[in-house]
Amino acid sequence: MPELTVAAFNLHWGVDMRGHEYDAIGACLALDADVLVLPEAYRPYGRTAMIDELAERMGATLHEVVFMLDSSHSRPRRLRVPPGPSGTCGLAVLSRLPVRSFTDLIVPKTAHDVVDQRRAIIAEVEAGDTTVAIAGIHASHRIWGSLPQLRAVDRALTERGLPLIIAGDCNMWGPPIRLALPHRRGAVRGRSWPSWRPHSQIDHIWIDDRVEVVRGNIGPHVGSDHRAVRATVRVS
Repeated sequence: MPELTVAAFNLHWGVDMRGHEYDAIGACLALDADVLVLPEAYRPYGRTAMIDELAERMGATLHEVVFMLDSSHSRPRRLRVPPGPSGTCGLAVLSRLPVRSFTDLIVPKTAHDVVDQRRAIIAEVEAGDTTVAIAGIHASHRIWGSLPQLRAVDRALTERGLPLIIAGDCNMWGPPIRLALPHRRGAVRGRSWPSWRPHSQIDHIWIDDRVEVVRGNIGPHVGSDHRAVRATVRVS
């Protein structure tokens, strides 16, 4: 049975809580992931984005969706915005494995969300002779919005009839997600937020019964307000 490593890491726009850049590329490379989900990936106007360089160094295929401009009130304080038109922030998925397709999935809107319309990314990747559907998500920070969005992603994945994985910043604790998605289980358990003194797990990797966990872990504090989640899994 083929193995692959999936990781998710909220980049916090590539800056720490003071708005200073940290080594986001180094942190991502250290995860050594075959498929990497990156919420809050910043693309500054007029400069190559960090995720472009990361994809080149990983030898990965990159797909991203834009959530907001850097003029949004939700961007980190003291973020150094380049001159000219605004940059963007969104969700990125990188795959070192062969990609059959990337699909942008519109998820339900949430009232009073800082993002007008969120999207998930579904990647169908080849792991050996097996195709796996992996969804990257950055769910709403509104507590009543994240579960409907996760259920929508789960339905879209289930329709594909493939081994399934959901990874990303779910902005929700594990027990409510287990109640909403009773046929899934978490591949990683541990505290991921806030990264400097974590008390909650809101970053997750959820798998179905065709996926077996080999090992999973929470990453260290590297500069973002989130810690990464990482799991090596075996697919049947």
